[in-house]
Amino acid sequence: MTTSTSGRPPGTASLHLEDFHLGMSFRSDAWTAGADDLRAFGEVSGDMHPMHHDPEYAASTEYGTLVAQGPYGLARYFGTLHDSGMFADTIIGLLDTKWRYSLAVVPDVKMHYSTTVTSVRRTSAGDRGVINRHIELLDENNRVLQWGTSAALVRARSTEPASSELVSHPIGIDWGRELAEGLASDDRFASSTALFDGSIGLANENTELQLRIYRGRILEVTRRTPTGPTFTLHGSEYAWSNLLTGARNDFVVRTHRGEFSTSGNGFAYLQMTKTMQLIVEAAREMTSKGLRP
Repeated sequence: MTTSTSGRPPGTASLHLEDFHLGMSFRSDAWTAGADDLRAFGEVSGDMHPMHHDPEYAASTEYGTLVAQGPYGLARYFGTLHDSGMFADTIIGLLDTKWRYSLAVVPDVKMHYSTTVTSVRRTSAGDRGVINRHIELLDENNRVLQWGTSAALVRARSTEPASSELVSHPIGIDWGRELAEGLASDDRFASSTALFDGSIGLANENTELQLRIYRGRILEVTRRTPTGPTFTLHGSEYAWSNLLTGARNDFVVRTHRGEFSTSGNGFAYLQMTKTMQLIVEAAREMTSKGLRP
């Protein structure tokens, strides 16, 4: 699996927790699925439906050709990771996988995987951590055939946290406190929240935090407040990663595209548009500084 951002060529030493950071992306070498591959996978999985191994039958289906078993694309991903040697000496275990199927995988079409790191979190043990990944299987025309997320537990090189770890775990409590410190010195933020008394929630599919704000000051960064958030901004880990590490602050554009949504008091959210822009701006600046060598 080749890398597009880490500068580490394939075949080198395994990556430890400290080698990963938010937004880090990898592109695999191109590969194709042959009819023999589909048959071999069917023999292992037990799915020997004729659409996967009988060309005559497959020609009569809506696909007009053989199609791979749904999980084949996912299984091949982990084989690609193994071939890369990226986790050969550092992987402890797979924690979860959530996978979706968009288009059929058919034989003799060039495909590749694109992987983006969406979160890096050291566990309390200190000698290991969790890497969350957004994965896409794309064909030669860059159409997304399958996609999903997967978390892996990997070994750390040492028990001392790397400087990039705080900003590589967006929506974490420590991340939120660092964000609050940055906003505390921003007069624009104080002005935009001068009349506000409530909580702003920030959330992804795995976690949520709230900024308790009163008259221009963030009083608390917490998971929950007694009355709940005034409104919450929701986005996937992948959406947050792209927003925080992208070339520019395109929060409004991404919101219009549906990458972010809100729940709670929609009127209050509209009133706080400038505040939300400032929060994103501060988070992006924090991310940039934290990932800088």
